[in-house]
Amino acid sequence: MLYRPKPVDEKQPYIVAHRGISAKAPENTLASFEQAAGVAGIDMIELDVRLSKDEEVIVLHDRTLQRTSTGNGLARNYTIEEIRRFDAGSWFHPMYSDQRIPTLHEVFRQIGSRIWVDVEIKSDWLHREPQGLLEEKVLDVIQKCGMEDRVMVSSFDHRILANLKKVKPALITGVLYNLTRDFFQLPSVLAEQVGASVFVCAKREITRRMIDDAHNHNLAVYVYTLNSVQDARRMRAYGVDGILSNNADDILNVLKNNIA
Repeated sequence: MLYRPKPVDEKQPYIVAHRGISAKAPENTLASFEQAAGVAGIDMIELDVRLSKDEEVIVLHDRTLQRTSTGNGLARNYTIEEIRRFDAGSWFHPMYSDQRIPTLHEVFRQIGSRIWVDVEIKSDWLHREPQGLLEEKVLDVIQKCGMEDRVMVSSFDHRILANLKKVKPALITGVLYNLTRDFFQLPSVLAEQVGASVFVCAKREITRRMIDDAHNHNLAVYVYTLNSVQDARRMRAYGVDGILSNNADDILNVLKNNIA
């Protein structure tokens, strides 16, 4: 099924597995994504991408390796072959010691036919990539894997989104809200600047005014990271279109089955 930013049933938001089922498996690993793809009713996984030394698109949230792997220092300083040697699962639980930092291509190949993917491009303001390089590499993987109609590309770096839309106007993009930089900016203004069709915001920053503005301009609204049932129910009542959660399977069970 092709990805559309807004759910057909407006009363039931999309359930998005944030870095996979990251409450129950190491984040941004194939194990975490496989758990999400195996749960009927989870609509999408969210993952983070950046580049290795040899410009492979790898799936990793932090600019450094040490929080979620046995590597150390900047991921950009290691080739993909070097990165593959690091254990990316034991920090979470010894049973995941076989997990490695995957490439975006590997994720698409394993689960891309079964679930939509939100690819968040992580740009590093301390170590800027050459203009256009990061988005070019990501788009290349998307196209080679035939995922153009099954992905959303999101980023806090709005310049990246604008560049992507110039090259691939049909690509669905999500503009991520940064409170410090985007304060007082309405979703419709931010989205229009970069051609985005989805507005993505943290739960502590979202307001009813922002949701109303987005919907009045035909924008979808996704909110992160909703790990409690209370937060998820509150956002559903607000009418948001997507809920990102570390325990998406539990949130799904409550929201879509209307469990008290």
